[in-house]
Amino acid sequence: MHEEDQPLIFTPLVRRPGVPIPDWLFGPAGVAGLPAPLHTPQGVNVAVGIDIIEVDRIRKVYEHHNERFLHRVYTDREIQQCRGKISRLAGRFAAKEAISKALGTGLHGVAWREMEIVQLRSGRPTVTLHSNARLRAQQLGLSAFDVSIADLAQFSIAIAVAVQTDPTTLANQLKEQEQG
Repeated sequence: MHEEDQPLIFTPLVRRPGVPIPDWLFGPAGVAGLPAPLHTPQGVNVAVGIDIIEVDRIRKVYEHHNERFLHRVYTDREIQQCRGKISRLAGRFAAKEAISKALGTGLHGVAWREMEIVQLRSGRPTVTLHSNARLRAQQLGLSAFDVSIADLAQFSIAIAVAVQTDPTTLANQLKEQEQG
């Protein structure tokens, strides 16, 4: 088979630019076990996460644990903006799950309150990362995050998209932050 006839295999965004992709990501045989050559992302790359949750699930947890649940999962600004509306809490919950997936961690090593979703006056949600979530985003070279949330009566769904710039741009941004 000619090189141009071989399929391309793309990988999820799970590492910092310039760092080799971990072999374990591809299973027991590693990269050698892939059916085609691995295409390494170039330039601007994106990471995507999506989540859907039943609003009743959040309602039941909130009714059972009340303030303890709120302060474990949501920041003070999120609690204030949601004003106790379960569908809004569920939407932010789904958004945090989606963000953690885009970070490639799930909720291992990143806490709920380290991902904050606050609405602008226009209603558009914004993402602010704190502590380990912020560190993970920096390690991956993520320069922007966007999230969209849909709240329905029974379900809330969210999608998160993160942008990773090329390694040169990332290196320059990190130098500027260290100097400034």
